[in-house]
Amino acid sequence: MTMHINILIRETDAPIPDMKDLHWAGVDRGVYLLLEAGVTPLFTYGDFDSISEAERRYIEEKLDINPVESEKDDTDLEIALLDLAGKGYASIDVYGATGGRLDHLFGNVQLLLNPDLAGVGIRIIDPQNVLELLGEGEHAPVRDGRMKYVSFIPVFQNTVLTLDGFKYPLDSSRLTLGSTLTISNEFTHEKAYVKTSQPILMIQSND
Repeated sequence: MTMHINILIRETDAPIPDMKDLHWAGVDRGVYLLLEAGVTPLFTYGDFDSISEAERRYIEEKLDINPVESEKDDTDLEIALLDLAGKGYASIDVYGATGGRLDHLFGNVQLLLNPDLAGVGIRIIDPQNVLELLGEGEHAPVRDGRMKYVSFIPVFQNTVLTLDGFKYPLDSSRLTLGSTLTISNEFTHEKAYVKTSQPILMIQSND
């Protein structure tokens, strides 16, 4: 069975079913939010610079935490993902990674391209989007029933993409960076077929 864990970074309105029945890791303020929700995270990460002194005391009454230095080369989420991948988690859903600062958003998306996370199924989830990286090769992505649209965002020049089971199919189309050809597609079946010559971002979304 694939080891799966969820990460909470900050407040999110994304629907999380049966929160207390899931395995969680908390990053920074996410640790406080999990405890407030009655969930004890299995792992904690961060420098805890986004919480108040009262919130920090609340956390320390319930958990032993080992804050990292605020001045560091890696973001808190990168530290968490790399550590969890090293612990054997092959499937990770991340909540609270979008919204707010754009540099954080782009940095979090860039983490999906980290070679040390290759082979780990990481999804970034918010109320309107489910974002994941499809690696080179063939895939049979499953439609998220809450989402209407699906888009493919190339991150490498001249990615060759084939799509079947979508409203707008493609047959070995070469994508260039800066093109919007593959924005706002739709599934025509619950499962579809994707073949990509290089890693590509897939985003299922709603308006």
